[in-house]
Amino acid sequence: MNLFIVEDSPYIQNRLIRFVEELPDIHVVGVCGEVHAAYVEILASDAEAMILDVQLSDGNGLQLLKNIKLSKPEIKVVVLTNHATEANRMQALRAGADGFLDKSTDFEQIPRILHDWQQSTLPQNLN
Repeated sequence: MNLFIVEDSPYIQNRLIRFVEELPDIHVVGVCGEVHAAYVEILASDAEAMILDVQLSDGNGLQLLKNIKLSKPEIKVVVLTNHATEANRMQALRAGADGFLDKSTDFEQIPRILHDWQQSTLPQNLN
């Protein structure tokens, strides 16, 4: 599975990349910290999944989520934010997020979520 990371903190970017490196068959195909650049890069990539921050240096990740889901509705998206309010969670889910996590308490769930998504994309043995 190909993963795109949209996060403006270099520390969090590196932490996410380290998590993904430990997972078999999941590859980071792009990392970006800005809304507009991320949109262009995601559309040009073969990303199948995305980790998305809400608060980015140049705008709101939830608007990016809406735009990505309009162009690539099949992409799986987990929102990872320090702004894990109920209002943001509801907005993210309405915009098409497949998951919503709080950076301070749920970060360790990312590998499991990515693994589950990756497993769901594998061909099933029909025997």
